[in-house]
Amino acid sequence: MINLDHLQVVATIADTGSFQMASERLNKARSAVSYSVKQLEKFYQLQIFDRSKYRPELTPDGRALLSQLRPLLAHAQQFEEYLRDLKGESETELRLGVSSNFPIARIADLLQDLKQAYPATTVHLEIETASGERQLLAEKVDIAIFAVPSRSPFIDYRPIGNMSFPLVIADRLVSCDPNKLTKTDLSRYPQVVIKSSDEKAPNTGILDEALKWYVTDMNTKKELITAALGWGVSQIIWSKKRLRQVT
Repeated sequence: MINLDHLQVVATIADTGSFQMASERLNKARSAVSYSVKQLEKFYQLQIFDRSKYRPELTPDGRALLSQLRPLLAHAQQFEEYLRDLKGESETELRLGVSSNFPIARIADLLQDLKQAYPATTVHLEIETASGERQLLAEKVDIAIFAVPSRSPFIDYRPIGNMSFPLVIADRLVSCDPNKLTKTDLSRYPQVVIKSSDEKAPNTGILDEALKWYVTDMNTKKELITAALGWGVSQIIWSKKRLRQVT
């Protein structure tokens, strides 16, 4: 099997335009660069460069070879980076817990940067409900994004912003002005609540007096509320017909 260094030499000559500049870039002797090209030409039984001109030019066979070896060199580079990560301090896996109320779009750029900087790292994205703190304490995730009603002395916190959670309800569910509803009025209708993803974690944003309908995801909650089967608290406003914050 041919040495990858020989393939790198060909690619560098094509990039720099000369054997001498390739030798300088690769920190190799000029004779070593020529040897690599000759070894490849001998191995593949074809002429890679036309040396009859002032600057070497790729032959048709050389251009075809170069189009195939560039992806091979790129994969080899990725493999080398992966091995360095295994032996270094880079994490091979990252477990990230994100509250179901938090828009993933807000961290999309961050995840893209992570992908570029650590291409060999596997990311586990855990979407949780009211269990971010417990996931951290149980070491189920490495980093968690969640609302913080209180702080544990065993967790390092960093605020990243504030979010408002308006109360939403279909206008056909109530007969009075929705902006004048009180908590007593709301208690007559079911509250749609997303279950905590951790059985031992408390559900949040619950009106004690109201009947509860529990669901497991945001889309189901949306469908029940828009169908006038109940009300709920969400950072997502699904239509203009909604109840504003109740005090």
